[in-house]
Amino acid sequence: MRRRARLALSLPSLVMASGALAWAMVQRYEVVGDSMCPTLTHGDRLLVLKWRWVPVGRILVLQDSHSDDPFIKRLVRRSHSSIWVEGDNSLGSTDSRQLGWFSNKSVVGWAIYRYYPSSRAGSLIGE
Repeated sequence: MRRRARLALSLPSLVMASGALAWAMVQRYEVVGDSMCPTLTHGDRLLVLKWRWVPVGRILVLQDSHSDDPFIKRLVRRSHSSIWVEGDNSLGSTDSRQLGWFSNKSVVGWAIYRYYPSSRAGSLIGE
C-alpha cells in the first residue's frame, strides 16, 4: 500500500505566503508634479498593481525611454502594441500629445489605491 505525501501548510504559513505574493505584485509610487490634477496631486502616494494589461480610463505608471522618472498618466487609447496616455491637467502635462504613442512594454502597472495623505486615502479603481 502506497502512502501519498501531503503538503501540510498551517494557516499562518498560507497567510504569509499569500501576503508575500500580493506584496510582490504591488509597488509604491509618489506623484511628482501636477499633470494629474485634480485627481492626483504632487506628493500623493500610490499603490500600483504590477500588471501590464490596464483597462482604458485607468491611471497607470509607465517607464519609458523619454525619461528616467516614471510617468503617471491616464490610459486613453490602446492599439495592439501601443498606448496613448494623457494627464488629467491638459495644460500642465507632458504626455502622448507631445511624445506620441508609448509601447505596451513600458507599462509598469495601474494605480489601485492612494494611501497618502490620509485625508485623501482611498481606492483609485473607479477614478
